[in-house]
Amino acid sequence: MDQAVFQTLTDTLSADPNARMAAELRLKELQQNPEYPLSLVKLALARECNISQRHSAAVQLKSYIDPQWSTKSNRFRGPEPPAEIKTAVRQLLLTGLSDPTNRIRSSCAYVVSKIAHLDWPDNWSNLLDVLVHHLKSGSADEVHGSMKVLAEFISKDVTHVQLPFVAPVLFPELLRIMVSEQMYSHATRSRCASIFRDAAEMMFTVKEEHPEAVMLYLKPIIGQWNEAFISILNKRTTDNPEIEVAEWRLKSEVLRFFNLAVPIAPKLMNSSILPVLSAVWQDLMHVRPRYVQEHVNTSTDITGESFQDSDGNNIGIESLLFVQFEFLQVACRRRKLTQSAFIGEDGQSGIVAELVWNILQFMQMTDEQAESWNADPNQFIADEEEDSYSFNVRIATEDLLMALVEYYEPQTLHALNMSIKQYVSNSIVEKTKGNRNWWKPQESSLLAVGLLAGELCDAIKSGEASPIDVGSLFDQVVLANLSEHSFPFLQGRAFVFASQFAPILPSNLAGQYVSAAVEAILKSSSAVVKISALKALNNFNQYLDKQHIIPYQRSILQGVAPMIEITTEETLSLILRTLVTTSKIDEEVAAEYESVLGPLVLESWVKFPAEHLISTDIMEFFDVLARNKYMQPALSIRTTPALVGLISNENPDQPQVSSAIDLLKSLIQGGPSPLPANYVAQFFPRLMSVLLTTDDRDILQGGQECLIITIRKDVQQIAEWRDEASGKSGMDLIIQFIAQLLDPSQTESASLFVGDLISALIKKGGDLINSILPELLNAVTVRLTDAKLPSFIQPLIMVFAQLCLNQHEVVINFLSGVTINGRNGLDIVLTSWTTYHSDFQGQYQQKVSAVALTKVFMSNDPRVSAIQVRGNMIVSSTSRVKTRSKAKSTPDQYTVISVPVKIVKLLSTDLTNKVEEEAALAGGGKAEDDESDLDDEDEDDDEFGDYDDEEDEEHSGSKSKKDKYGYLSDLLDAHGLDMDGEGYDDDEEDEMDPDILADPIYQMSLKTYLIEFFRECIQQSSPAFAQSVAELSDVEKQALSTLLEN
Repeated sequence: MDQAVFQTLTDTLSADPNARMAAELRLKELQQNPEYPLSLVKLALARECNISQRHSAAVQLKSYIDPQWSTKSNRFRGPEPPAEIKTAVRQLLLTGLSDPTNRIRSSCAYVVSKIAHLDWPDNWSNLLDVLVHHLKSGSADEVHGSMKVLAEFISKDVTHVQLPFVAPVLFPELLRIMVSEQMYSHATRSRCASIFRDAAEMMFTVKEEHPEAVMLYLKPIIGQWNEAFISILNKRTTDNPEIEVAEWRLKSEVLRFFNLAVPIAPKLMNSSILPVLSAVWQDLMHVRPRYVQEHVNTSTDITGESFQDSDGNNIGIESLLFVQFEFLQVACRRRKLTQSAFIGEDGQSGIVAELVWNILQFMQMTDEQAESWNADPNQFIADEEEDSYSFNVRIATEDLLMALVEYYEPQTLHALNMSIKQYVSNSIVEKTKGNRNWWKPQESSLLAVGLLAGELCDAIKSGEASPIDVGSLFDQVVLANLSEHSFPFLQGRAFVFASQFAPILPSNLAGQYVSAAVEAILKSSSAVVKISALKALNNFNQYLDKQHIIPYQRSILQGVAPMIEITTEETLSLILRTLVTTSKIDEEVAAEYESVLGPLVLESWVKFPAEHLISTDIMEFFDVLARNKYMQPALSIRTTPALVGLISNENPDQPQVSSAIDLLKSLIQGGPSPLPANYVAQFFPRLMSVLLTTDDRDILQGGQECLIITIRKDVQQIAEWRDEASGKSGMDLIIQFIAQLLDPSQTESASLFVGDLISALIKKGGDLINSILPELLNAVTVRLTDAKLPSFIQPLIMVFAQLCLNQHEVVINFLSGVTINGRNGLDIVLTSWTTYHSDFQGQYQQKVSAVALTKVFMSNDPRVSAIQVRGNMIVSSTSRVKTRSKAKSTPDQYTVISVPVKIVKLLSTDLTNKVEEEAALAGGGKAEDDESDLDDEDEDDDEFGDYDDEEDEEHSGSKSKKDKYGYLSDLLDAHGLDMDGEGYDDDEEDEMDPDILADPIYQMSLKTYLIEFFRECIQQSSPAFAQSVAELSDVEKQALSTLLEN
């Protein structure tokens, strides 16, 4: 078997493709032999064979483990080797951890870790003992190989259950290796720090359920580890570049531990923060000149040092800077402990001034970036966007500067102002000397101040003295560099900087900046300058008075629109955003370019698939054009036939169908009311044909919204349309569609807007639907019996809420006569309504629901009073934590109360919320004293402190770009899909409907209405109200009384 495997693997390396193919097929046959993995490991360890053959065997063994080693593997296919073969393979692999060839040693370590994931501890109980023995008495190679296994082992396989067996034997050996700098390489010691960090992270992760893990296994030894770590951070080799770079990796791993531990367990780490801060500061001062020389102001004979460690990883100065900057941010947040270091006891000394000076140095554009961005403008956009996925030293310093401003604002801004003055002065001198990099300090200075533009503009507009001399920057830097064609990055930054301060630009200068940006777009030969000018125009369009833009609107459209045809994806997004903001300036002017903009937006939409992120910008641009009343008629004539042609059952591209419906919806929304004659007939047949046959969720949702808008605009055209073949009217098809959406077999997400569709039909249909209204309401009630999704339930409830505003008695009578599966319809609706009222989204919907509930309450109908619903949760007396399994077996219990009592509770809560909202707004949006959250020190006695979630929310501005998208909603928000509701907010949708805008309920103050409602109940001595109030808790009674007295 061994010879067969050897020969077959040798043939897989043959230059003859036929021989390779035959060998690969033979290998698949050999895999079925039980001894195959043993032959592979023997060959991998055979030092007499050449390295390519050995490595090939190791690679084959790696790929063998998942599908064949154990039935525990998710990818297991079989056959599984016998137990005796497994034992032999495991024993041989452990000897491979000491192989002198790094590739083989690393491959063996990887295979050991894969097998350990499946076999440890049940079938490989002595693995940890062997690995620790290697650490104690093995050779350097054996230690290195074992460390590689442990790195995977600790991060993936050890849990808090195994920790008591692992920590006592492993941690001492890791520490011994860590401090034995003469015996072990920096790479091996780096892996010690990494393993220790992974173990600590696991303990921190389970600290809520198992706080003893930290107390027993980390707290007793953390002092020794921190002492060793601080010693490492304070060591600097200056006479050996390779060792110096290796130290960078070791220091990076050490700082990653502190960056993890300090936020989670601040009290455990407090004594080490200042020593680490001192070491980091000294290191930063030491590496800054080298970084600038090797990366920012490079020459042909000086380049940044970069070496490969023993694992083949490239290590350089940037990796160290990233974790150093992160630690400085972490230290900022420990304000009580570190402010003496940052700003001194007097608030004037400390490292802040020099740190800011250094930040501006690190923030400078590197030569590599300048070269890359000049060659690839798309990369320039991708790296320099606010929502960039890139991360580099430049971005890291931006994050650090913002953290300093957040925690030490006066000192940081003063230091920034003084540093920038010096930088500008020095750069002017360097320019006269012919220094080709003279412009970089000016560019980084403008970048740094631009980060603070919003706050500085607010201060200047309010009459406060600006802590940054923005005026001097405009006079000395911006104006001088708008025409600095030889230095495109500085010229471009000047454009962007001027636009960031658009809200405070003097009127006599605003037009000049706009003109210069337009000229740059039309005439500049530099893509970097054009891109920067586009960014500037976006800001000017949004923040300057229209009078400064209107004279240039035609030039902007003429210059920017043709760029779409020659651009790539990243640039296209920026161009589209510029066209969007420019088209809004003067709609009549924009309409003059429909013949240009219409075809461009349609071509862009066809070019980029509907699921592509860029399609969001395209859809927004189309929407802006469609809402332009001067452009919409011509745009509709141009695009409607193309869109309708794609809305077809024959179109296999369902995302395209969905997107076409969305564009059609925009055209209808932007059109007049009523719609042009015969307009509905152009799209209605195809749209309904698709909606009645598809099961695609996006198409169904978009179709519902499209029909809602069409009904609001011109329901009469729908009613008048008739299918010649079947004789069905448009109303017949819509009712059929509604019936399909309300069918229990249809998913709630696909039917999300059916309630809104029914409400629109009732409101606009009038006599057209009188005969089928009872059937509709009955179907809605049936669907409510098992509805689960709140966003689906709300529109269904709103159907009844809208009717209750003027016909609550009719609704109550109707529902009382409905019985569904033995349950009364009034019970079904009121139970759902009172359960979900507090979760309703959209101010208009909240107001309608509240007002309708007052109507139901004032009816004093005994059928309403007889219905019992869920009240307050019954709080358990036990203090034990409830697990998920326990929660399933013993769900939360609630009191039972009548509907009138529930309505009073809900409306009282609504009133309280409105009062608190007004109070918060009156207080500038802050309900509590800001000072309480300025520091993260915690007064509790536990070792973790409370670093904490509250701080993260309060100081979210210091969040780095690399961590910006912690959640999917963050990623979607950054590209225009606001999952929190702002982008697609119900209120925003409502504002598109003139009927809602004209509704008195939309305009009223809910707070005033509810106060009047409660006072009226008191004045009328309503028995129902008195009885309902009597059943409130003492806290609720007191709260309601206080609200009505004020």
